[in-house]
Amino acid sequence: MTNKKYLIFRRNYEDHISKKLVIEKEVFETDFYETRQPFGLVIFGFLMLLYTLYIIFEIHILYELFMIITALFFMYGGLKRSKLIFRISKNGIWSAEFGFIYFRHIERIEFYRYIGKHSSEQMKIYIKNYQLYQMEIPFLEQPISHIEHYGNLKNLLEHALKDTNKRDKNESY
Repeated sequence: MTNKKYLIFRRNYEDHISKKLVIEKEVFETDFYETRQPFGLVIFGFLMLLYTLYIIFEIHILYELFMIITALFFMYGGLKRSKLIFRISKNGIWSAEFGFIYFRHIERIEFYRYIGKHSSEQMKIYIKNYQLYQMEIPFLEQPISHIEHYGNLKNLLEHALKDTNKRDKNESY
């Protein structure tokens, strides 16, 4: 799904749920961040910067400028903060792409691994009554191969969905 389709889902989801979203009051148990770049990039960038400063007056000035920009690029890549991608709470999941979704609105979650030239891992979140939210396909797709420590994600989500289904069954009786 494209970002435009996610926005349509988000707007329709918030309009149709019975309980209004209050994410600020939600207690998130687990956070998943984007994978950090190796610290070796910072060291490589710093050494490259030192070498560039050493030879700054020996060779052409454009060459040094290019070397400084490259060194700063490597240093930035290693030092930038990783952003929050995915969160799990007792009541639902939050993603940077599609926002907060209650577990009671999730039918099932499946994990796929695509192997090929550009290997990746995807998580598909199947939504109950997806036509209600004007979705063309019954699931939301979240890439997870760039998430740090995502190995435990499947177990956490399965456990949370089971707990929610047990709670729903107990409330219905």
